[in-house]
Amino acid sequence: MAPYIYYRNQGQEVVGTMGHDKPLYTAPVYLSTPNPTHLPIPITNSQLLQFSRENPHAYAIDETLRRLEDPRIDVEVSRLRKKLELQVKIEKQLDNLRLQETRLRGARFDVEQTIGAIQDRMERAGLYQTLADAYARMITGPTRSPSDAPLGLRPRGPLEMPHLNDTLHSSLCWQCDSPNHKWRRCPQRKGPKKCNWCGSYTHWSNKCLFKRLKIEVPQGSRTVGEALEQKENVPAWCGKCLCNNPGHKEVDCPTREQCRACGSRGPLGFMRRHRCPPIDDEDYVNKEVDIELYSDGES
Repeated sequence: MAPYIYYRNQGQEVVGTMGHDKPLYTAPVYLSTPNPTHLPIPITNSQLLQFSRENPHAYAIDETLRRLEDPRIDVEVSRLRKKLELQVKIEKQLDNLRLQETRLRGARFDVEQTIGAIQDRMERAGLYQTLADAYARMITGPTRSPSDAPLGLRPRGPLEMPHLNDTLHSSLCWQCDSPNHKWRRCPQRKGPKKCNWCGSYTHWSNKCLFKRLKIEVPQGSRTVGEALEQKENVPAWCGKCLCNNPGHKEVDCPTREQCRACGSRGPLGFMRRHRCPPIDDEDYVNKEVDIELYSDGES
């Protein structure tokens, strides 16, 4: 044991040395725990809280500690009080965080409701389709030059196309061979232009905003009202053909096989092991075939 010692950190550590110019040694101070001869009496949480400085029993405990004059007991009580104060601070911070979380959850719910209402109004008004059409009109080809006569090719120049002597220049319509109009104004055309990606009649597919952004457009020609009035719940995913918005249920997937006799369905290879159930009908019996129907009439 060191002959020279002193306590620091509110008596929770002891520092000792063997003499002058000797190294210092530090060790924590704990309450001695001798080998018990009987089971220790448990201390409840309410009894632990009595050691707190804010507890009304703290005065009596301090007076008792002063009379005992045991530094090990004083150190353990001091360490316990410090941790109790830290526990109270942590609980207050947790309560503030829980209150803040509750408020943030309510704010997030209000924001999600507002976003859902905005999305519903945009879908009913067809806003994205309007933006796609406006974008298609915006990226149309450049307008003509404001000059009266744009620059043309020089006659007999290097860029002039060859003109065959036996072929006259034709300005007929490509659709009906009429000289009265061009192909774009031909009444026998197959209908107005249509986008093959989103189905719009206002632009071609090369100018479609859906195609440029690689957005899958819902298939079908239903309107918003028809989609809202549809009561059948069509799944958005088919686990058989692995397709999004397939337009059918898994039991009606075309990848499943169906028996034409009894109408039973099954996965691929179902018809190889399928046997139709017997028909329980009293009128349907296997009648013996009359041999005279297949004879040549000779007895």
